[in-house]
Amino acid sequence: MMNYEQKPVRAFGTIALLLDIPAGTILDDVDVRKGCFVVQPDGTYNETRDKFVWMVFSGHMRHTHLDTNEVTERLAGYCSLGIYDKPGITRVDVIENTKMMCIPPQLRNGVSLNDIAPWQLSAGESAALPKGTKLFLASGTAQIGNVQITGPRQISVTTGDKNIKAVNAVYGLTFA
Repeated sequence: MMNYEQKPVRAFGTIALLLDIPAGTILDDVDVRKGCFVVQPDGTYNETRDKFVWMVFSGHMRHTHLDTNEVTERLAGYCSLGIYDKPGITRVDVIENTKMMCIPPQLRNGVSLNDIAPWQLSAGESAALPKGTKLFLASGTAQIGNVQITGPRQISVTTGDKNIKAVNAVYGLTFA
């Protein structure tokens, strides 16, 4: 049984679900399939092939394929974009309280995966955001000029390049 809340937020034409999952939560195959995964007619799922996006901001999840015993540790910064997970029977053990987001395909509203990229900065790190950048700051606090911005927040750079500095670890997605 899922014991966490999903908070929907807008992210440049999509809806991202922000999740806060407590340590000790176990998501068995039925729970996973009711969550942010698309199930194929044969009963399997595949994160990336199903046009699913998810990113971990903090915590620790252990994703085990029960049919192969393959284990993936999912820590802060893990993003499903470009990762081709194998279909099968799965279980997710939440080792530490975990904050993450997911954008299931039915909430992408036609936005192509080719137009979405993971984005993150460590505390104290800076980066340039060129004019035209669309950044969904999902988690953390950053500063642009004298303004501190805390996620979740959509940031559109419309008037020249901007410099962004992470006050603490920040995670998000850029949209073309």
